Formats: sequence, C-alpha cells, structure tokens
Amino acid sequence: MHLAGHLTAIGWITFALYMIAALLSFRAAVVSRFKNTDAMDLIWIWLGAILAVLGLNKQLDLQTLLIELGRQVARTGRLYDYRLELHILFFLGFILVIIALFAAVMLRSPADVGRFGRQLPLAAGGCALVCAYIVIRAASIVHIDQMQGFDLERIPFLWLLEAGGLMLIIVQALRNTDSIR
Repeated sequence: MHLAGHLTAIGWITFALYMIAALLSFRAAVVSRFKNTDAMDLIWIWLGAILAVLGLNKQLDLQTLLIELGRQVARTGRLYDYRLELHILFFLGFILVIIALFAAVMLRSPADVGRFGRQLPLAAGGCALVCAYIVIRAASIVHIDQMQGFDLERIPFLWLLEAGGLMLIIVQALRNTDSIR
C-alpha cells in the first residue's frame, strides 16, 4: 500500500503553499470577523479548511489509496474488465459532485458567492485555478485524457496552475489581513 505522496521538492513546496494559504485564510477569517465584514469570515474559514485538506492530501496521496481500493473491489467483484467504463463513471461522478456542491452554495447564498468574487477577486481566481488543476489531475488519474488521445500529465509546468492559484489566495489573504495593523 502506497501512502507517501509527492515527496519531491515541488511536492513539498506545493504542500507548504497549501498550508500557508490555509493558515492565512484562517487569519483572514479572524480579521474579517473583527472588522464585521458581511459573512466573509465564513468564506475564509471554509476556504482555509478546504485548503488544509487538499494540502494534507497532497502529501498523503489519498486518491492513490482510493484508486487501489477501487481496483481491489473491481477485481473481487469481477468488474475489472469494465475498468474503462468505471473510470469514466468515476470522473463524471466527480464532476457532478463538484457541480452539485457549487449549485448548493449558489442556491443557499448567491449574494455571498457574488460578493466573494467582487470583494476577493484574487482568492476567487486562485480557487478557479486550483479547481482547474484538480479536474485536470482527476481526468489524468482515471485516464480520461489518454482515452481522448493525449496525456495531460505531459503538460509542462502543470504544477504552476496549482501553485499560481495558491499564490493568488495567499496574496488576497495577506491583503485582507494587512489593514488590521
């Protein structure tokens, strides 16, 4: 069983960026609550929690553990011959979960989502870049890209999409906490 994730220099740097972004998001939540700014504290708390989980996953490589578990279940259940179809279903399910979560947030508080984009444009852009990276990685992990005749893992500097998104979030969090001093 493989539990160690991205134990490369880039992997550790990305992990550090996730943790810095998470901590600064939590700090921005405290500042936002202190300044009493329209539920932005809850957005920063959620963002910090999500970034912390993604950062831990970066090093623990939990998706690999999930894939291995899925393979074992497929072999045991005699579904391994249908693995390509299962990969497609998994990827589509993953995308549907992301869409459902976004829709739930939009339905629950569309004003907060709009305010997030207007008041925290760098963080919103950073979230979009990190989400794009996650979707690309998910497509690559389940070989959707190779079924289409290309390999997303061969995109040079793909990690910059993730790191760039995290840097935007960090800059936004620093900007939002800077005014407290």
